[in-house]
Amino acid sequence: MIDPTSFSTNELAARWGLKPSALRHHRSKGTGPVYQRLDRNFLPLGSPYVIYFLEDILAFEAAHNITPLN
Repeated sequence: MIDPTSFSTNELAARWGLKPSALRHHRSKGTGPVYQRLDRNFLPLGSPYVIYFLEDILAFEAAHNITPLN
């Protein structure tokens, strides 16, 4: 995680039991949870540049009746 209140695409996919590509698909369609795209120029190589904040994840889970796996 970038910080304790954010998840990368891979971390959120694991939380929901999905493949990361499913979250990327929902991002492209605009049907997934709110996310932030960070500027790659200011991140260490290999760091996630798309993050999901915990408050947005919890709101999305409540609105869509999603129970996290972990």
